[in-house]
Amino acid sequence: MKPLKVQFHVHTGEDPIECPKHNAKQMLDFAAEKKYDVVSITLHNMLLFTDELKGYAEKLNILLIPGIEKNIGRRHVLIINATKEAENIHTFYDLCRYRKSHPDCLVIAPHPYYPRGFCLQEKLLENINLFDAIEESWFFTEKFNMFNKKAERVAKLHKKALLGTSDNHMLQYFDQGYSLVHAEKNWKAIREAVLANKIESKTTPLSAGDFMKITARTIIEFDIPYQFRSIKRALSGSKTKTTEKQL
Repeated sequence: MKPLKVQFHVHTGEDPIECPKHNAKQMLDFAAEKKYDVVSITLHNMLLFTDELKGYAEKLNILLIPGIEKNIGRRHVLIINATKEAENIHTFYDLCRYRKSHPDCLVIAPHPYYPRGFCLQEKLLENINLFDAIEESWFFTEKFNMFNKKAERVAKLHKKALLGTSDNHMLQYFDQGYSLVHAEKNWKAIREAVLANKIESKTTPLSAGDFMKITARTIIEFDIPYQFRSIKRALSGSKTKTTEKQL
């Protein structure tokens, strides 16, 4: 049986926090060109899954799985085969309750040890039983890969699957990281294969030049606009509170 080419971690222009230049349908078109079998759109704090998108993916021979990258205690967590209720998860206790009521989901630790405030860091081991798999990030070079190495050690120690993903915001790097899953093309079989570690993480190291270029582009296109929007929201909220006091 030929393994499925799977992308578990993708962002599109509909994302409420980071806004890539491609929308969901453009991403699916690109995924089809790259011969993907399964894709999960994982926007920040918002589920994007409609019958229209599901049907569009089916026409491209892609199985679309609902997903979300949830901010839990200010740390990012991927939930695959998520439902709308996942948007209301705010604590790891909430996540524990959600898993129990939705046993057919997968919980993945994305880029857990990268030095960003939203990465899980110590929270991964503190809540290791809530996670089914750990992500191997595509953002590395041959000489700069210590964060993935730590994730790999933790995955091996705790017998968790290591998944390759693209955490994609820029389509040209969509194929830098993905997973090959040895399963039939349905969610139940895919989930069981991940839990049984019947999966291969496929990642390609970036050149030093590409690494620096992507870092700069991320800061300019995503980090700075996000900070600007955050400040704008804070100021807007402050004005609203002031008006309410005056009234």
